[in-house]
Amino acid sequence: MDSPETPILIFGARSFAEEIADLASEVPGLRVAGFVENFDRDRPRILHGLPVHWIDDVAPLAASHKAVCGLGTTLRAPLITQARAMGFEFLSVIHPSARVSSRAVIGAGSIISAGSIIAAHTVIGEHVVINRGALIGHHIQIAEYTNIGPGANIGGGCRIGEGVYVGIGATVIDHLQIGPVTVIGGGAVVTRDLPARVLAVGVPAKIVKENIEGK
Repeated sequence: MDSPETPILIFGARSFAEEIADLASEVPGLRVAGFVENFDRDRPRILHGLPVHWIDDVAPLAASHKAVCGLGTTLRAPLITQARAMGFEFLSVIHPSARVSSRAVIGAGSIISAGSIIAAHTVIGEHVVINRGALIGHHIQIAEYTNIGPGANIGGGCRIGEGVYVGIGATVIDHLQIGPVTVIGGGAVVTRDLPARVLAVGVPAKIVKENIEGK
């Protein structure tokens, strides 16, 4: 007899939430049961044939559903905190085509997308997004709420702070430290440590803005 599927709600109802729903639909044992909207109560209540619940109405579902955050921004902590206060438990979602070392640790609520690779002895914090085709080397630590963009390459031994955004196709060479809430532009090549709350772009990456609020 097949094991029952776990129903999940995607917190968010925009395009990135649709992407996460598609990803989760291909993970054995999960069933996407709907979306949760927290911005516009007048949005359509059906999305791809699934219900879109208003945030204030979903607390009764916490006993029977698990949660995944479908916000593309690194500033997703308030929504996650609100969902937790309602009693929702967050699951990590790992696509079957991803390669995750048995010696890696994936935090609750994190999303490991199609074709990505997580090498040995790496620790991924809670609510991290590793997007499609990203390469995460060995002995890396990635703090919570970070986004690693499609095709990005993070070298071994790096330390990535909370709420960092690494753009599509960016490279961070081995053994660097990236401060919290820093944004690395698409295609950038980071060759030295970066402090907190800066925007770095180019090859090699240079700081072009300071005191940013994330992405």
